[in-house]
Amino acid sequence: MQIALKTTTDRLYAVLVAAQKERDQRPDLIEGPDGPECEWARFERNAMWTEVNRICSERGLPPVLLTQMLDAERQAVGHSDYSLKYALYCAEITEK
Repeated sequence: MQIALKTTTDRLYAVLVAAQKERDQRPDLIEGPDGPECEWARFERNAMWTEVNRICSERGLPPVLLTQMLDAERQAVGHSDYSLKYALYCAEITEK
């Protein structure tokens, strides 16, 4: 993995881990893009989306659409290292 991508992945992973620590504060089921989901899932997605857009702004790139974040999230689902994969796929978005 190239250094810039790893640095961005590490930054996004830290954001995700911090958001995951708040899961117990968001136990409700809400309507999500693919049907009902835990409220914490939306919170984590929004935390990642905010940071991805911050990185894009720093790089002079346009904001990322929610659909791009959902694609990254869906790619990571099912992996034993979901959090790292999600951070990596989000980092890749900031390179496009």
